[in-house]
Amino acid sequence: MSLNEEFISEASEAVLADPAPRKSTRLEPKNKTHSIREGLQARVKDPLWLLGRQWQVGEFQAHNGGHPVRAEMEIASKPIDQIIFGNDANVEAVPEPLNMNMPLEMKVEEEVQIQPGVFRAKGWNARRLEYSFRLKHGETELVAEEYFGNDLDWYHFDLEADEEDGYVAESIGVKPVPATFLGMPLPRWWAIEDSRVDIGQVSRPHLNLLAMLLLEFSLIYSNDWYVIPVEQQVGTIRKIRSFKVMDSFGIVSNVNPVIDKDEYKQGWEVFTHRSLSGKGLADGRVFYFPNRLYHALESEPIEKVSFFRDELANLVWAVEHLYQDGQGQIINRADADIENVPQQPGPTFYWDTVEKKLIDPAMITMEGEPGNRYIGPVAHYLPMTPIPLHWIPYKPRQVDHKGHYILRRARTVEDPNLLPQYKGIFVGESKYIFEEEITRVGLLLQRVVQMARGSSGERYRWQSRKKRADELHKSSGLRFDALVDS
Repeated sequence: MSLNEEFISEASEAVLADPAPRKSTRLEPKNKTHSIREGLQARVKDPLWLLGRQWQVGEFQAHNGGHPVRAEMEIASKPIDQIIFGNDANVEAVPEPLNMNMPLEMKVEEEVQIQPGVFRAKGWNARRLEYSFRLKHGETELVAEEYFGNDLDWYHFDLEADEEDGYVAESIGVKPVPATFLGMPLPRWWAIEDSRVDIGQVSRPHLNLLAMLLLEFSLIYSNDWYVIPVEQQVGTIRKIRSFKVMDSFGIVSNVNPVIDKDEYKQGWEVFTHRSLSGKGLADGRVFYFPNRLYHALESEPIEKVSFFRDELANLVWAVEHLYQDGQGQIINRADADIENVPQQPGPTFYWDTVEKKLIDPAMITMEGEPGNRYIGPVAHYLPMTPIPLHWIPYKPRQVDHKGHYILRRARTVEDPNLLPQYKGIFVGESKYIFEEEITRVGLLLQRVVQMARGSSGERYRWQSRKKRADELHKSSGLRFDALVDS
């Protein structure tokens, strides 16, 4: 507190006016100079006392006082220049070369026209409704089994195998810099943080351990983290062979990947490719940087299909909203199938004693009928609920005695001699679908046209497929033929 400030005891003045004892006393400063200059200097009247308090709480032990000043690494890298398609383990897949200037998404998603109006994507797994492929160089192999056609990145790949051959090593030395983020507490006195991100005002309506950890890290430990920039060529796999850090006390430390050596506790694997088998520990030294697409122009869907469960009917429905015909026209099946809704018979029927079947009264024109050959009316008859033709059912079928099921494509049209009920490519390719792929929420599949530029500036255009979660659908209301007592 500055020397020009004096404390006035409000409590003392109150005692003179009111002899009744008070329970609390509050001291307030009074500035005679009307200036905050000396207050901002934050002078300490007793520096020795402050040093004693620092010694008492252990601030002079320097457990966490050093900071990194230099990092030296030996890094080896090699290009991943081959791609392998194929989902059938019994068929030997042939590796294909990768164009390092082409976005990897185009090579993975590109459709090949087999015949007019029929396209095939070599990386598409029709039973899983997602892309599956492998990348390799020599014996080093990366596997992507669950790519949905959106934002291909490093975390889609698992490390199947790796070898030392083919790596080119280099040594680098860089200076670590403190990690920063919006709203981070600033280290300097009277430095004001950006008000657009106020971490201290994070609301917690109920106990939330993640929010508490975020606040604790941001407000207490965020200044303990440093960033070491390392350049890596796109399309290459990188391995850190050695990593040494020198701190401000001149101590050199060998840094290892932050991965728990116990496979049952392993979990901190940021920027790490896990083992595909799940048995081996992830190698935190290895990182693949794909030549991914950061921005592309995308068309409106040329095909759109929804897959969802109908628990009441015990079916999975594939609803074809849009499809592309042989002339390239986009057809809305909901509009095209309105005219094809079958005409439903009346609710009252008579029994044909000769043909042994139910007959609509409008078809009985013989004299003396009904009453002889045709008797009735019989019980009230409710026909099957009409289902639009663009709703294609999938029926569950058990494949073993362990409770595994597969979905098989069926049809609601009784005449098998008619054309296929489906019109699009998704349903046409997926005669069988693994039952676990259709989630409770449902799936939305789309085919779109994309255009982007590669790293060399060349323009690329291709047709791709997208998979994402859909909105929750209601039941189809399917009800089969039934006789109801009148």
